[in-house]
Amino acid sequence: MSRRLLRISLLLALLALALGAVPTFAQATTITFLTPPWGAPPNPEALAAFQEEAGFTVEVQSVQMADLFSRVQVAAASGQPAADVIFLTEEAPSNIVATGNMMALNDLIAATAELDLSDFSKVDFWTQDDQVYGIPTYLQLVMMDYNAAKLAEAGFDAPPATWAEMRDMAVAIREQGIDENPIALGAIDWSWYLMALSMGDPMFDADLNPVFADEGSKGREAMALLLSLFADELISPEMLAGSINQHALFWGGTGVFHQGWQGSVQVGNNPDVSQQAPDVAYMLLPEVGNTWSFPAGIGIAAGSPNAEQAWQFIQWYVGEENQRAIYEAVGLYPSRVSVAAALSEEGLIAGNDVITAQSELVNELPRYALWWGPFTNVVSEAVLEAAQTGTSADDVIDMLAEEWNALKEEYQ
Repeated sequence: MSRRLLRISLLLALLALALGAVPTFAQATTITFLTPPWGAPPNPEALAAFQEEAGFTVEVQSVQMADLFSRVQVAAASGQPAADVIFLTEEAPSNIVATGNMMALNDLIAATAELDLSDFSKVDFWTQDDQVYGIPTYLQLVMMDYNAAKLAEAGFDAPPATWAEMRDMAVAIREQGIDENPIALGAIDWSWYLMALSMGDPMFDADLNPVFADEGSKGREAMALLLSLFADELISPEMLAGSINQHALFWGGTGVFHQGWQGSVQVGNNPDVSQQAPDVAYMLLPEVGNTWSFPAGIGIAAGSPNAEQAWQFIQWYVGEENQRAIYEAVGLYPSRVSVAAALSEEGLIAGNDVITAQSELVNELPRYALWWGPFTNVVSEAVLEAAQTGTSADDVIDMLAEEWNALKEEYQ
């Protein structure tokens, strides 16, 4: 800088001080959003428009759920928030919320007239001890869907009413050469929960004792049937290799019956991503028909230094525009009653009658138990190992009950 410019700069600074003005220097704020891939805002243009209007940047950090939990836990150990905004799904109640890693949103909600919580379903799922830790983003019942055209080709005019009937149908479908591996279920905990709950097993009693291990329980029956489906290769052996999940397998053209979710038909009937299109329909779960819900939410990490900006982002994220974009992109059912109703009126939600019927058959699992997250990992490992090695269902169930009780004692 020349001496002349330096003198002018000093003069202007002194003049500002003399007039009582204090120079300020704007510094752009960046907030971080930790999310699994499907939680990232699907419309980049809409996100860019929000950032421009809000005056700060949102850095989306997309990781798998196991890594998200790990990052939250590692950050907590060092006394730091893992991000400003955290997407909450899968085992987040036990792994993140119950462990104190999220900020209670009650005061922010009370101060925000524009956010009407009565328009959101499943707020109670993200509420603990009267404190709201997440705003619901989408709803997710664990459901089944199927290829109606393949089932009709095999001579069946309706989906199965029992799991045994599904097995018999799958055998007939294979014998007719329609599909070699007609059932798309993963070698994971979800498959067992789904079968046991729909058979009518409550899984746990009011004191969180593992009644699934009782003699003659439906939980035992479900495990035995699940393992037989793998042994007879009615479920593709690819599920045991760990290289693909049941969704990718089904959408790739393998399978007639598929473990999906509330919104999965939207993906299954999209010819750009699914070879099953346009023949996928929901089926009400067999027998008693119970399932469990898997809603997602979004919240602010405890200790975030950017809570105000994080709250602005959350309000945008759960708005109608983004909820519509999420449904259109990945088939995740909107949490806002008004948005779901509008999509239904527009004829954009296929199978809404089955979704409504399935929503009345819910037996929630103890998701806020601190040891639930570790237990689910044990279940998935046990199902996979048993399917690979031929371990008996009774041995698996006995081991899982023992593990549950040990974890319960450790965490209580």
